[in-house]
Amino acid sequence: MGKPKRDPNSVELANKIIEQYQPKSVEDMQDALKDIFGPMFESMLKGEMNHHLGYESNDKGEKETNNRRNGYGKK
Repeated sequence: MGKPKRDPNSVELANKIIEQYQPKSVEDMQDALKDIFGPMFESMLKGEMNHHLGYESNDKGEKETNNRRNGYGKK
């Protein structure tokens, strides 16, 4: 069984990332991936928290649960 073909859109996106960031080392590539995927993962986690608590961030209305957001900060 042969190697599965990559999606041409994925290859094009990867090439654009490499062209944009021009990584010279593994650390450069890791930094590029953090720049690209960090905001996406943060947004996904915020959405998960909204779903879990049942209300949006900064919602001032009445809550159906005693669970509350307590803010966040840098580690």
